Amino acid sequence: MKISNNDQVLKGHIPEPKFKTELPASKEFNAILKETVGNSPKAAAGLPPATIIHPASAVQPISPSPPDTQFTIERIEKLIDLLDQYRQKLADPRITLRNIAPLIKEMTQEKENLNPVLDSLQDGEALKQVLNQTLVTASLEIAKYYRGDYIPA
Repeated sequence: MKISNNDQVLKGHIPEPKFKTELPASKEFNAILKETVGNSPKAAAGLPPATIIHPASAVQPISPSPPDTQFTIERIEKLIDLLDQYRQKLADPRITLRNIAPLIKEMTQEKENLNPVLDSLQDGEALKQVLNQTLVTASLEIAKYYRGDYIPA
């Protein structure tokens, strides 16, 4: 394959610049800078100088609102229901571990969604204790499943 030079074609379509700015070689940079600054329009007299506003100063941190108790209870009940379904499927010899995998993924997702709620609840609150026990149980069962504790020998 031969590659031909297309410079002549491109020169016909690209216009030449109309003006070229060349600075006289005899002037020094300092002199050119002073001339340019001297020719620039002056700021209007009487206007106050511009102030710099930092956008981060407008951001005010807010404290997280306490979670909705009823919604939290419903989510905990859902995770407990998933654990109960898991227990029933483990007890059924006709169901394989592969059939249980989607249930484990759903339990993992629910557990991950409830972890931040645990941190937002007050210490000593009964709901926090129930949630903590539910999360520990779910974490333990998920770990046992992936570790292979339920593989028939």
